[in-house]
Amino acid sequence: MIKFFRKIRQRMLTENKFSKYLLYAIGEIVLVVIGILIALSINNWNEQDKLKTEEIKFLKNFKQSLIADIEFNNFRFDKYEQTKESISILINHMEQDLPYQDSLKYHFGRITNTWTPKINTEVFEALKSKDLNLISNDVLRDKLISYYSWSNNVLDAQINTYVQRIEDASSTIFNTRFNALWNGNYQKYRVTENYDDLKLEMIPNNYNELKKDKVFMYFLGSLKNQFFWDIEVVQNEINPKINDLIISIDSQLKALEK
Repeated sequence: MIKFFRKIRQRMLTENKFSKYLLYAIGEIVLVVIGILIALSINNWNEQDKLKTEEIKFLKNFKQSLIADIEFNNFRFDKYEQTKESISILINHMEQDLPYQDSLKYHFGRITNTWTPKINTEVFEALKSKDLNLISNDVLRDKLISYYSWSNNVLDAQINTYVQRIEDASSTIFNTRFNALWNGNYQKYRVTENYDDLKLEMIPNNYNELKKDKVFMYFLGSLKNQFFWDIEVVQNEINPKINDLIISIDSQLKALEK
C-alpha cells in the first residue's frame, strides 16, 4: 500500500503536476490523521471499557462487603440488647433490695460484654490505593467516602471509648467486688462453637454489701447512660447507612451493565 502511494507521488512529480500533487499530499495527510484519530478512539474505548469493568468489580465487592457487615453486626446488636437488658435488671433488682439469685451472675457477666460492631474497610482501602475516581458516579463516590470516614472517625471512636470503660472497670471496680472476670461455660462453647452457648458470669463476693456500694451503683447507673450514647446511638446508624449505600450501588450497577 505504501509503495502504491509512493508511485503515485513519483508519477505526479515526473509529470510536473504540482497542483494535483499538493491536493494529493493534503489528502494523504488527512487520511493519516483520520487513521490516528480512529486508533486513538479505539484505544480510548478499550481503556474506558477496562475502567468500566473494574468499576463494576469494585461495586460488586462493596455490596458483598456491606451485606457481610450487616450480618456480622446484627449478631453484635443482639448481644448488646442482652447487655442493655441485664443492666436494667441489675439496677432494678438492687435498688429494690431484692435477695440474690443465681441467675444474677449471668447479668453481672453480661455487663462486661464488648461484642463491638465493626465495619470491614478492606474493599475501600483497595479502592483508595487504586484511585477513588474509579467510581464514576460522583454522588456514590461521596457516599462511600463519607460512610467509611464515619466508620473510622465516629463509630470506632465511640465503641473504643465504651470498651475502655469496661477494661478500666475490670481493674478498678470488678477486681475487688467479684470472684473473677469473664467466667463461663467455656468447655461447652469450645465443643459447639456457638456464641449463644457462651455465657459470661461474675459472682459478687458479697451481694448485700454490693447493693449498698455507692461506687458500684454509680458505675452501673452511668453504664446505662454511657451504653446509650456510646453504643446505641452509633450502632443504630449502621444498617440505615449500609442499606442506603446498597441501593445506590445497585442503581449504579444497573446503569453500567446496560
